[in-house]
Amino acid sequence: MSWVGSSAPRGREAEPSLPLLLSLVFTGYILMGKLGLATAMPPAGTVIFWAPNAILLVGLLSTAPRRWPVLLAGALVAEVAVDWPEMPLHWALTFGLVNCFEATLAAALLTRFSAGPVRLDGLGSFVRFVVLAPVFASGVAALGGALIIKLRFPDISYLHYWRVFWLGDALGVLLVATALLVWLEPGRRFAWRDRFDRLEAAALAVGVATVSVIALMRESNLEHIYLLFPLLLWAALRFRIEGATVAVGVTTGIALWAVAQGRGPFIELSAIERVGALQLLIAVVALSTFMLAFSADDRRNVSRRLEGLVHDLQQAQGTLERMNADLDARVTERTQALQATLARNEMLLREVHHRVKNNLQLISSLVALQRRGVEAPEMRERLARIQGQIGAIATTYDLLHRLEGSESVDFGPFVPALCDAIAVAEDGRARIAAEVSGAARVDADAAIALSLALNELVTNALKHAGPRPEVRVVCRREGDELILCVEDDGPGFPKDFDLHRQKGFGVRMVSSLIGQAQGSVRLPDTGRGAAVEIRVPVS
Repeated sequence: MSWVGSSAPRGREAEPSLPLLLSLVFTGYILMGKLGLATAMPPAGTVIFWAPNAILLVGLLSTAPRRWPVLLAGALVAEVAVDWPEMPLHWALTFGLVNCFEATLAAALLTRFSAGPVRLDGLGSFVRFVVLAPVFASGVAALGGALIIKLRFPDISYLHYWRVFWLGDALGVLLVATALLVWLEPGRRFAWRDRFDRLEAAALAVGVATVSVIALMRESNLEHIYLLFPLLLWAALRFRIEGATVAVGVTTGIALWAVAQGRGPFIELSAIERVGALQLLIAVVALSTFMLAFSADDRRNVSRRLEGLVHDLQQAQGTLERMNADLDARVTERTQALQATLARNEMLLREVHHRVKNNLQLISSLVALQRRGVEAPEMRERLARIQGQIGAIATTYDLLHRLEGSESVDFGPFVPALCDAIAVAEDGRARIAAEVSGAARVDADAAIALSLALNELVTNALKHAGPRPEVRVVCRREGDELILCVEDDGPGFPKDFDLHRQKGFGVRMVSSLIGQAQGSVRLPDTGRGAAVEIRVPVS
């Protein structure tokens, strides 16, 4: 019967067998009806506790609405079987219609205001169930039921009949429907933790039965009723809603039995007052116990979910720690591999530098040998220029490597080194003074271009100056520009000299190199000799 407690749409194969469900509802209705009639109190025979509606309600919630008419017809027949022969057929059918209306209204409201199957799985769902079924549906149905009783027994007020009819039906739905929906809910199983739980449950059962007999079977002992509440609280807190339904059921059964035997703390009251007092007692006991049980269940569920979240977080933390450890190991391994690769590349770079430097020196030596064997002055001059350019490249390359400036370098240290190399190549016949002020960083390509341009300008100055020329090379930074100026003490440029119209290879090479470095070349007037000024943006 795992399908009990759900009225959500489902496939045909998931629905309970209609004949089986009808037989269960019919049998349960008759049994609960006979129990209810046993609690009938004079003078009008109104019952204290009426539970057949709870059986019918659970049956309606167990299947699709298209099957409800069959169950309602079976309930009408069961109502006649319960009331016959004590009640005429038309009165029995009238009460049956009221009870069917009550169960149908409650089932429709619960289905409408439940997101999915109707289940009592927390305090919120229980409160919704109480408001819609025992309170509203039973209260509305009691309007008709009280009218029927008033027509049969007009001596007592309609309001009394309505209250007794409403509380009787409401108590039946509250106790029996709650117990059925809880115990037959799919997946709900009460788990015993150990044997001490069973011993505790047995002690609680004996205590509830004993105190209920003492409080509800003896006369004029109203104060003993309060002894019930500690035991009911014990059941709600320790044995969840399942234990609470059993404890409340035992207490209610003993109370009804006491009334049927003409005993109990309310025996001195009038029949009318006795019915109302007992109904209110059962209602207070059931509501307080069930609400506490559902609240405790909600708290346990929240704690369990929190424990699950904590467990998941701990697992996630463990997984994260393992991932971090694995990542650290991989990073360490990769770092070591990169360091090894870097060391190998540095070694290869040093080897390449050594080979390039040697090759440049070899090329320079070969050019020098060729120069010695050439007698034509023009060719010797060209070879000298080539040798100087190779020397400038070699010097620049060597400085770039030693300064480890692959992207940008300070060009200041290049100037004295290049000037010294040119002076050595000229066998000391010229005086070349280098003046460097301020740091001016340029990229490597610009450094090579400036080196070649400097070599070409100084070589030209030495060529056109006197036998003991003096050349002054100034390197400084001015704003965002590097300024490289080459001055000599020679005759200077002609008055109509235009740098950009010259056809010589050296001048064109300087202009091209400085242009590639986004720089400019101009001829400043210094008052003595010739001067060429180069401006290049700094990095």
